[in-house]
Amino acid sequence: MFNIAFLAYLWGINGWLPGYLIKGKGIHLEHAGWLSSMPFIAMLLGEIIGAWLSDRLDKRAAACFVSLAGAAVGLAAVMHFATPLTVIAAMSFSTFMWGTGAPNIFALLAKATHPRVSATAGGIFNGLGNFAGALSPAVMGALIAFTHSMDSGLIFLAVMAAVGCVLLLPLLRRY
Repeated sequence: MFNIAFLAYLWGINGWLPGYLIKGKGIHLEHAGWLSSMPFIAMLLGEIIGAWLSDRLDKRAAACFVSLAGAAVGLAAVMHFATPLTVIAAMSFSTFMWGTGAPNIFALLAKATHPRVSATAGGIFNGLGNFAGALSPAVMGALIAFTHSMDSGLIFLAVMAAVGCVLLLPLLRRY
């Protein structure tokens, strides 16, 4: 179920980041284009480094836990910063951290499931995660409309990341 938290974050960031930067943080449209790409570049770097580290340490659940925790901390920081560079730096830290866990999601699933049902488990795991993830932008939009605050969307993502961390706790010792 922690995959729901991972994919809620991904879909939420993909769906709301440019709008958040423009409306929530007042970053002008002419700057938002290149600035809004920096967190996604950081995410890619996180995925590469996270995959490399995870193969060496073989602690898939811990990598996912640290990833989600770091992503949540980064999102919390974003809400407290005001200048474009500090907002982008905090968002890039958040997406980098998310990226470090992304390569571990299916590696962890493969370790935790029997080989005879690994494809079924993967389909259910990914299907539920993507379904819930696809709902994230709608939930964020509803929260933003209700609270009249763009930050409420990021709070939702940070809470989802924290819930994902809690769901990973039973897996930390074994995987």
